[in-house]
Amino acid sequence: MPLINSPIDGAPMRRINRYGIEFDVCPTTGGVWLDKGELEKLIALVKEETLSEASPRQSRYRDDDDDYDDDRRRGRHGGKRSRLADLFDF
Repeated sequence: MPLINSPIDGAPMRRINRYGIEFDVCPTTGGVWLDKGELEKLIALVKEETLSEASPRQSRYRDDDDDYDDDRRRGRHGGKRSRLADLFDF
């Protein structure tokens, strides 16, 4: 049973928990609401994801004259999907 209703249209909200971040989603409008402290967790996740993408190991193999490397790091061509992309995929 949902704990709250959407402030937009009154529909029952869905509670989603991913990577330790809990947020409520309106199923009809797609609106997302974070509880206290959840924005800080989201910011920390973004920082961690950004730092891991900029690691020296990955940049060592980067070829500046070919966009294929950049596409692969962004998750295209069968690469690993980022946690950030997965966070809001519902």
